[in-house]
Amino acid sequence: MMNTLKTITPLLKRGVVFLCFFLIITGVAGPKIIGSDVMFRDGFAHYGGIGKALIFGLIAFILLVRHNKSEITLRPWSPALLGWFAASVGSFILAWVSIDGLLADQRSVITLAGAHLGLLCSIILAAIGSFGPKNIQLLATSYKREIITAAGLTIFFYIFLNIVYALWEPLASVVLYFVNILLGISGLTAVIVPPHTLLFDKFGITIAEFCSGIESIALFTSLYAIVGLLDWKRIRKRRYFIVFPFALLFLFGLNIVRVYGLIMAGYYINPEIAFSLFHTYAGMVFFILYSALFWAVAYKHLLVLPKKEPHE
Repeated sequence: MMNTLKTITPLLKRGVVFLCFFLIITGVAGPKIIGSDVMFRDGFAHYGGIGKALIFGLIAFILLVRHNKSEITLRPWSPALLGWFAASVGSFILAWVSIDGLLADQRSVITLAGAHLGLLCSIILAAIGSFGPKNIQLLATSYKREIITAAGLTIFFYIFLNIVYALWEPLASVVLYFVNILLGISGLTAVIVPPHTLLFDKFGITIAEFCSGIESIALFTSLYAIVGLLDWKRIRKRRYFIVFPFALLFLFGLNIVRVYGLIMAGYYINPEIAFSLFHTYAGMVFFILYSALFWAVAYKHLLVLPKKEPHE
């Protein structure tokens, strides 16, 4: 266990740093793309699902490493790695300028390549800066099986996510119903425009896939299954299956509160908040925080505790 902790703790810290950069990059670029015609015209529509799958793959990899008994020592973080972050920022600026060109109908091979390659390279360079090239090479050689398994799980999750997307409309209707109740309690009147739009005197909001909670449900379900499989021999089976629906229901309830909170902030503070944060990774931040809190509290209660040795 101590050997595992020596590896997993620094790896987890670097993973958190990368996740922060990932969420910043996608969170800033997302509102610029979503809602414009470049979203579906220029090939950005698949980025959301791919981004969720990559986050899932990273978490799955860390979980798999946690169960590996081998010990490796990661190189300490060095200020020299700031160069990779600087390159990531430069690549993101290129993507930003190129997306501006696409929005202005300056559609060419250069602007398309600048937008897509700029975004992809900014994320890759941020990953190198977070983990370090030497550490990435060390992880690739030491955890080849875990990387291949995590890659396979990432592909499986992406397929699973696209299948469960079919459920977003009924979930969006439930979110719409309860959000409207919360708004009424708060004294804010909204007109429901079928199928999933709330119309206010200042703006209108549509409860779409990003607000339905389907992505967080798919992520939590998949990670819950992985944890159960990895710890199957020492998991409390009955408790494990009983806890799952309640944890999922609470997660869905938090998504309703999130949507309600964004609408209230948009109405009373700035309407742009509702339009920009509504379709970004704000929901993903909530999911990560919820998952971290859930496993910190529930994990030890789901395991069969080792029997204490009787005192002589």
